[in-house]
Amino acid sequence: MKRNRVILTVLGFAVMAFFIASSGGLAVAKDKPLKVAGISAPDYRGTQSLYRIKQKVEAGTNGRIQLDVFPANQLGDYTQVFEEIRRGSIEMGLIFLPSQFDTMLELGSLPFLASTSEGVKKQLSPGSYIYKVIDSSLDRLGVKLLRIYGDGFIGVGTSKKPANATNPSANKDTLIRVPPLAVYKDTAQDMGYRTTNIPYADTYSAIQTGVCDGWIGGSSQINYLSFRDVIKYYIPYNCLFDQTAYLINKKLWEKMNEADRKILMDAVNPEADKSFADSVSEDLEFQKKLQESGVKIIQISDKDKAALAKHIQEKTWPKLAEIYGAETIKKIRDSQ
Repeated sequence: MKRNRVILTVLGFAVMAFFIASSGGLAVAKDKPLKVAGISAPDYRGTQSLYRIKQKVEAGTNGRIQLDVFPANQLGDYTQVFEEIRRGSIEMGLIFLPSQFDTMLELGSLPFLASTSEGVKKQLSPGSYIYKVIDSSLDRLGVKLLRIYGDGFIGVGTSKKPANATNPSANKDTLIRVPPLAVYKDTAQDMGYRTTNIPYADTYSAIQTGVCDGWIGGSSQINYLSFRDVIKYYIPYNCLFDQTAYLINKKLWEKMNEADRKILMDAVNPEADKSFADSVSEDLEFQKKLQESGVKIIQISDKDKAALAKHIQEKTWPKLAEIYGAETIKKIRDSQ
């Protein structure tokens, strides 16, 4: 009898191993919802994309996989969330990529990477050189990159009119706040701005009290939603492109079977694909709202944008090559 029980146990394990092998991995069991962290407000389109992904995944798995979406930094800021995704205590997120873990995660923010949303989409989608570098960096950190999400082109918002605003490199006689990243600081300085490092949370009051004259680091939407009361001008240079990324814990991804992975990617891919085009219409919408709120838009002609892009690629990119590597910058140039 004991011998029969042993044989049955062995057979049971063998059958289980067969099904695991044939299914390409374990399916995610229905035990508790997967926590999905977002950094934006509930009504922001990126956050709304998470709710659509939730619906598709839950419907595609007949409710076996449940997603719990936590927008607006409810689970912590993006650096905290990233670390929790690495550990697996938060399973998924749509967040900024924190470059303090690896400077190569900044590559998607290279200034004037492309002049159109379609061009940026090409550079930040699967198959591109930049995407492969970011994907590999995240993989080494224990995080799986699902897709990059296009948030929008970045301009400069100011409380006073910059001098020579449309001239590529002329002195702007304006002090602006920049994020603590070389890619922003070098770009702004090479555009003729003086820069200062101020925490994002203090930027509004810094402009309001005259500590600085403005800031770089946000799209027209962010300038409208968060700074329209303290800025008088917005210049849509489109010099950098803001992006976030759909991420999942690497071990969890590896545990999922092929069917579950496909359901998840079929939900994520359409959202990522359309985000780049959506960013263009959104930019125009919020530039109009800025104007309606009393902020003057200083338009940049296509000719001036092209001259600025050429200037930044010739002057700023060699500086950034010292950070990311000359070969990396060369490969990006070749891919344009």
